[in-house]
Amino acid sequence: MEKEINHSVFGTLYYNYGWVKKIELEMFGENINIQVIIDAEEDAEFEDAQVEAYKKFFEDINVKVREAEEATFNYYQEVIPQYRDQFSDVEKIKNAPLISEIPELNKLVTPKQILFPMVFDEDEREVGFICDCTWEIEHGLGIKFENEKLVEVGFQDILL
Repeated sequence: MEKEINHSVFGTLYYNYGWVKKIELEMFGENINIQVIIDAEEDAEFEDAQVEAYKKFFEDINVKVREAEEATFNYYQEVIPQYRDQFSDVEKIKNAPLISEIPELNKLVTPKQILFPMVFDEDEREVGFICDCTWEIEHGLGIKFENEKLVEVGFQDILL
């Protein structure tokens, strides 16, 4: 049976190799369902930094989403020429097209999770989006915030 808790800040969470719930938000011009994962053991001993990161992230979630969209768009524009050089003409069109607007990313990037990792430093609040993307299937895409500032866009492993 799946373990469930009702946390005063996180709400109802289910244990699945971390504490999980689903939310809906708008990203890249589409309403999406995305998992929120609070990284912790089955005993649900959350770090104070995770609780604070969650509060601060969600009190300004629309701003954080817009920052993530803009940073992803800029990152895509920066890295896509190298990927296009490696792709066939068909792959370029499908997986790495030239785009000019943020909403065009919705066919290329699929946000899967918002992760609140354990950080072991009470003064550091970390959170990030973990996404699948068409141009980097193996490593995916990570969008990382530290102390409410967007600090990096890159492979998913910047968060894992």
